This record gives sequence, structure tokens and C-alpha cells, in this order.
Amino acid sequence: MRDFNSFNGNTNQNNQSANMDLLKALAKRYEGASEDEIISAIMLEAEKGRKRGTLSDKDVDNFANMLYPMLNPSQRKKLAEVVNRIKKSK
Repeated sequence: MRDFNSFNGNTNQNNQSANMDLLKALAKRYEGASEDEIISAIMLEAEKGRKRGTLSDKDVDNFANMLYPMLNPSQRKKLAEVVNRIKKSK
């Protein structure tokens, strides 16, 4: 994963387009990766952001809310679990 700082939770058109570009790049980078590999990469980047003080719970929520509509119920459940792990890693 590039990093959470690349994601912008604002909702204006330009930011939505930039966020979609980021998601496409991430999808391409992790194409063929296992679920565990993807979750490990997310957790590693979240940990780095927490240590730098640049990743807030609001940032995590904004990122998850953008992904949520694109996921099936099983993926949504996994996303919620990852979000909870990140928030507990303060």
C-alpha cells in the first residue's frame, strides 16, 4: 500500500477522482496477493501513520467509508475487523 496519507477524505470532485486513482493503483499493486498479504500491508502502513501522528481514526473511517460501497458483505465484515484493529493500535 502506498500510504494512508495519499488518501484524501474530502468529497469534492477532484479529491474523489484522486482517491479513485489511488484505489486503482492499490488494486493493481496487490492483484493476486492473498487476503493476509493485503491486510498485513494495510496494518503496516497504518502503524507507520500512527507512529508519525498522521493517521487519525477519522482518516481510517473516511477511507473505509469510501471502500464500503464497492465490497460484498463478507468483505465489508473483514473491512470492519481491520478498521477495529487499526483503531486499537494507537
